[in-house]
Amino acid sequence: MGGETNVTIQATSQLYKPVFPTHWRRSPLYDLADWANGLSFRNTQFSPTGKPIIKISEIKYGISDQTKFTTECFDDSVHISNGDMLFSWSGQPETSIDVFWWRGPDGWLNQHIFKVTQKPHIDRIFFFYLLRYLRPNFVAIARNKQTTGLGHVTKRDLQRIEAAYPENIDEQRAIARILGTLDDKIELN
Repeated sequence: MGGETNVTIQATSQLYKPVFPTHWRRSPLYDLADWANGLSFRNTQFSPTGKPIIKISEIKYGISDQTKFTTECFDDSVHISNGDMLFSWSGQPETSIDVFWWRGPDGWLNQHIFKVTQKPHIDRIFFFYLLRYLRPNFVAIARNKQTTGLGHVTKRDLQRIEAAYPENIDEQRAIARILGTLDDKIELN
């Protein structure tokens, strides 16, 4: 068992080897944000009204007739609002593992999704693009752990990925602005 774990750790470390400017800081990705995992809801918590329970389907396709609702209240860490950053860490790797902006009503976060809140020294949009850049690595990690069709990216994986970023938040914002402009142009076409 220990040998298999060591091989997995070595394979994971080989996934992310980009070249960044030498003046950029390096840190475990996990340390750059707070990662609040959603809840596992029971059927008894569902109701015909209330706030929607946000699963991967709602993130990708919006609220639908299949969406479950609840009138119960939970911790603020799993309450999501329009514009929150969400990271889907479990599912079919190629189609589910990704970072998203929530574009919908207030709701409660379901299991297998992190609500991501960047630390004060990290620009929010820069961090979104950093996660987007790392998506192929997340997919590969999830594919290596795939069981019964589902793959996972765990907090431990996020702790093992070393991320590089400019220490100057204005430099982070400048990078995010350029990437956002490119994204906008792609969406227009």
